[in-house]
Amino acid sequence: MSIERERSNEMIRRYAGPKATLLSVLLASGLPALSQAVPAGNVFNPNISVVGNGLAVMGRNDVDAEPSIQLREVELGLQATVDPYAKAEFYLSYGSAENQVAVEEGFITFLSLPLDLVVKAGKLKGAFGKLNTEHLHTRLFADVPLPMTNLLGSDDGIEDAGISVSRILPAPAGVFLEGTAQLFRGTTENLFEAHSRSDVQPLFHLKGYGDLSESANLEVGGSFTRANNLEGPGYRTSLTGVDATFRWKPLRQSRYRSLLVRAEWFLSERETPAGTVRADGYYAFAEVQVARRWFAGFRHDESDHADQASLRDRGSSLLLTFRPSEFSQLRAQARSIRYEREGLGKSTANEVLLQLQFSIGAHGSHAF
Repeated sequence: MSIERERSNEMIRRYAGPKATLLSVLLASGLPALSQAVPAGNVFNPNISVVGNGLAVMGRNDVDAEPSIQLREVELGLQATVDPYAKAEFYLSYGSAENQVAVEEGFITFLSLPLDLVVKAGKLKGAFGKLNTEHLHTRLFADVPLPMTNLLGSDDGIEDAGISVSRILPAPAGVFLEGTAQLFRGTTENLFEAHSRSDVQPLFHLKGYGDLSESANLEVGGSFTRANNLEGPGYRTSLTGVDATFRWKPLRQSRYRSLLVRAEWFLSERETPAGTVRADGYYAFAEVQVARRWFAGFRHDESDHADQASLRDRGSSLLLTFRPSEFSQLRAQARSIRYEREGLGKSTANEVLLQLQFSIGAHGSHAF
């Protein structure tokens, strides 16, 4: 009998009395020690993490002027296993601009279901492309590309109360294919508004992933959603998206060399009393790892306005990121944006953004 098992038996005899005799026999017969079966210190408490995101902005922007220094977001994450069949995750966020605490996501995931289905229920980020699914601290730039704000309504994009069902689909050898269907209440800030219980929002996403070599892989996805927009009952907006991500990370130099290239294209078809406004936008981003902790990147983005497609904003950014560890990073981003506004003409903003990000606690990984 191991020392740990003997200690467990002694504790049971001392504190539980004769009623623990049967349990003591079971432990002695070969069951794992009590200290091994139940992890100490994590029985009643979820994994807790806090991520801080500070931002400083220098330069001039007459269209979207942000504060010179701000605590852009603090994210509190709570993650735990509910039972052998489900796990729960809650992410609370606070931003100095809004000066309020909000639930960014809060959902339960059911893992042991028939047909290999994975079901989530709660407040979710919409599975629309890649950028919309990412939390702020996982994004690879200090700001948000223009299509997110112009076509998806805000920095956060599509997020709402609903249910999500996903499944790995049959595919040729070497290809990972996943389909996701979601149903939301139908209300997203600056984008969708449900006027009745029937104004729900379906969303569909299909992605395929495959290895091109032992060091490179490619992921391609497509998304579609449609819901009642802000014009009023009966007016809807359809959103279509296509995304592609290429990753390269050589096995022998994986700590020092890597490359990521990503592009997303969005199409918005918005019904209004005057007709349908068809607007599109995209961003393309590349990041190369130049040393163990240093990353350099470039991004270009363009986007029409969802309510007036004749106006199109364009922007470009250079980025330099230093990651001392997986718990912190420093990022400098120089960007130039040419805005187009009705009645105001064109306006160019040249700015430098400095981002400091840090985290404490056990924060589980997000979707790949």
